[in-house]
Amino acid sequence: MSVSKSPGKCVVRASVKSRKVTPIRYQPEFCERLLAFFDVPPFTVTEVQKKDGSVTFVETAAELPTFAAFAKQLGTTCEVLSSWEKKHPAFFEAAQKARDLQGNILIQNSLRGNYSSSFAVFTAKNLLGWRDGKEEVGFSPIIVHWENEK
Repeated sequence: MSVSKSPGKCVVRASVKSRKVTPIRYQPEFCERLLAFFDVPPFTVTEVQKKDGSVTFVETAAELPTFAAFAKQLGTTCEVLSSWEKKHPAFFEAAQKARDLQGNILIQNSLRGNYSSSFAVFTAKNLLGWRDGKEEVGFSPIIVHWENEK
């Protein structure tokens, strides 16, 4: 099994020894299915009544949708999804929107403390392409010439 490090892409690939899977053919309806799969509320709030009669609210993070899970639902692989993105502009656009939805779920749950900070940082770097630090722009020194006073 090999792992890809491409941002926002599926990360697990089957080994060469696994049985060959017949890829399914692309259908335009997959764009809508992809967006529906990723368009879920970031969290749910449930009212819970305690033994003493008081009420509390419990917030539960949604399962973070992934391209690997969507591929599994279709009965295909992430590699096939990637090839569809390259060949079909509508699927490429839908995948970009799905990544935005995925990022929103990650950010909303991270800000609310529903995900551990280490998970959130690691996932944002790998799925959203985030990175640490500032981007260094070309540096040119400033040269100052002092005039001699007479």
